[in-house]
Amino acid sequence: MTKKEEDYIEKFCENRDIISQFLIKTKEIRKTKNNRPYIELVLQDKTGQIKARMFTNNAYKYYDQIETNTVNNINGKIQEFPTHSGKYNILISTIQRSKKYDDKDFIIEIPNYEENIQYLFETIQEIKHEGYKALLESFFDDEDFKNNFLTSPAAKVHHHNYKGGLLIHTNEVIKICKTIANIYENIEYDLLITGAILHDIGKIKTYEYETEDIDRTYEGILLEHLFIGSNMIQEKLNNISMDKNDKIKLIHMILSHHGNTELGWGSCVDPMIPEAVALHQADDMSAKITKILK
Repeated sequence: MTKKEEDYIEKFCENRDIISQFLIKTKEIRKTKNNRPYIELVLQDKTGQIKARMFTNNAYKYYDQIETNTVNNINGKIQEFPTHSGKYNILISTIQRSKKYDDKDFIIEIPNYEENIQYLFETIQEIKHEGYKALLESFFDDEDFKNNFLTSPAAKVHHHNYKGGLLIHTNEVIKICKTIANIYENIEYDLLITGAILHDIGKIKTYEYETEDIDRTYEGILLEHLFIGSNMIQEKLNNISMDKNDKIKLIHMILSHHGNTELGWGSCVDPMIPEAVALHQADDMSAKITKILK
């Protein structure tokens, strides 16, 4: 089976039947209001991701047979969500493992990838604070770190969960932070943007990925990316001459960028400086809007 141009996810613009191939990213058993189990999948092709649902009397049986990170022939209907104009899902009739397919049809193509790389490095060059700039250069002058950063996903499921997703998410956070800095003149620009660039670097050690198969590492499961990232930064800071308080503020931002500890999202401390609050809001906005739109 060859994917037709109109059967790529980004082309969905009307309710219609579809028979095409998709990569299964995630699977989950959910229940209707009447407590009836059904299967919810996240499907992917090179243009994006879409939710799909399968209602059957044998939900658990089909669930056990479906394998994530495999390409399957999907027969069903594209439907627009009643409450989300312009957002679609697929109601699946049948699903069957594909025997022949082209890998390139299912690996997400990052739009303007080279431009995103250029934007990141141009932003680093904008930093005037000598200590923060030296810190950033110590990371990105390391070819292994740079390559890992530019190809890493930003998550396993929730947002930017594809190769290169970390770069895209980071640039979104940078752009939001730059806007915040334009509104609030007293925010320390170099501190905020350095925090935006480095806030998720721990994710390069949190996820392992091969083609489109993303999983969490043992280190990532036990330590999480906020702690891992702060340790990576602290190791670099030990060799960089910088005011002690500047170092503390940056580490504070990394440890608090998931918001107040009472939220249970992994922060080690509440955001207590304006730059930390701004970083949390920018990170949260990038993640949540991307999750809704996909």
